[in-house]
Amino acid sequence: MEKRSNFNLSRRDFLKIAGAGMGGLMAVAGTAEQAFASSSEELPLEEQWALLYDATMCSGCRECETACKHYNNLPEEDVDDLSGNTFTLIKLYESEDGSQKSFRKYQCMHCVDPACAASCPVGALHKLENGPVVYDQYKCIGCRYCMQACAFGIPRYDWSLAYPFIRKCEMCNHREAGPACAEICPKQALTFGKRGDLLEIAKVRIAINPGKYYEDRVYGEFKGGGTSVLILSAVGFESIGLPALDNKPLPDRTQWALNIVPAIFFGVGGIMSAIYQRTKNKDAGTSERE
Repeated sequence: MEKRSNFNLSRRDFLKIAGAGMGGLMAVAGTAEQAFASSSEELPLEEQWALLYDATMCSGCRECETACKHYNNLPEEDVDDLSGNTFTLIKLYESEDGSQKSFRKYQCMHCVDPACAASCPVGALHKLENGPVVYDQYKCIGCRYCMQACAFGIPRYDWSLAYPFIRKCEMCNHREAGPACAEICPKQALTFGKRGDLLEIAKVRIAINPGKYYEDRVYGEFKGGGTSVLILSAVGFESIGLPALDNKPLPDRTQWALNIVPAIFFGVGGIMSAIYQRTKNKDAGTSERE
């Protein structure tokens, strides 16, 4: 009898804590859209931080990878994709017949309207007023909605830790000189500056080099609602791993995920309450028979 009593007390305490936790999470989910909407107070888009990557100027030296590792204090690893300890990576594209080759720099695209931030129910990912999309590990609940929402497949889990965190490029937002990768690039394939200025630079390059750049377009100017990492390429964007997107902002594609969060928590709470009530009634019936 004593054992049953202790179990019931523990269960009641647990359900109180769980109920409080769900209530807090539902409150957070309800305000997540408001927190993201505050990005409307950002600097004008043309004034925000951005990077221009010109793949035609990249030699594949990978100095940007080394600089990123050094500034972010990341361990060396032999990988062929981004990871929890690799925030930027240079890959080589080559067509099947060998007629086309191009390097491509993989990193967070720092979207104008980031889907990762819009889908995060607790605001662990958010956009700074000057453009970079950053992550707060102390808010993260490990749901990994951001990994599913990102059209570029950028957020990664750092599985080397006992409690994994989401890791990704944050555009060296605490660094006075800007991103370490852009500062170190010996071929000036990477340029750091204001988004408006970089778009002008990109369009001048297109104008004075007719036929050099794919469709005379800057990837990221409008696609997916726009990104703060702008890309010029001599070969098709999809060929170098960039997704084919329309101009619709990415959060519009993932808003459904945020909207169902309260329903999930209400559903879990209801199930837990029903199980508790059923168990309580069963225990009461057993006590009466004894």
